[in-house]
Amino acid sequence: MLTRVTDTIIEELIFSTCGEREDPRCKHLMTHALHSLVRVAQAEQRAQMRQDVARATGSGPGEEVSLSTGCDSGTTRRT
Repeated sequence: MLTRVTDTIIEELIFSTCGEREDPRCKHLMTHALHSLVRVAQAEQRAQMRQDVARATGSGPGEEVSLSTGCDSGTTRRT
């Protein structure tokens, strides 16, 4: 039984792509291809989130951010 929204969408895409014919090979290949696409998209999203966190915390390569700059330092620039 399908429980995840992604699985439901994948089933609908397979039905609309493979049509009414019950071709098990087509259904099997499409299912695995779409699940793989979802996994790649999730991995890309996690990588982007890690990059955003690294950029925000200044822990990225070559990026050094002073966390104390702007706190009672007399500076008026944006921190």
